[in-house]
Amino acid sequence: MVKGVILVDFTDQGRRGIKESPNRAEAANAEAKKLGVNVKDVHYTPGGPNDAAMIIEAEGPEPIHKLMASIQSLGNVKLKFVRTFSIEEMRKMV
Repeated sequence: MVKGVILVDFTDQGRRGIKESPNRAEAANAEAKKLGVNVKDVHYTPGGPNDAAMIIEAEGPEPIHKLMASIQSLGNVKLKFVRTFSIEEMRKMV
């Protein structure tokens, strides 16, 4: 299982339509479900280094990258994926 955080930054287009952001987030969650990505939570981070963060997990990296391509193609956000590891997964790595 691949777990991680998708960091979200609004584009100028996304900022102009910020009132629609919650609806876009719900649409992104529906798209994620279709692609096999489980969105655990979405948090907005106004004033932070990013505009929002999505906590996600999927069976592998491909569905995550498909989701990111699909969302970014709409032009409202730029996304970065940061893979995360549990304490036990980190123990095995080190």
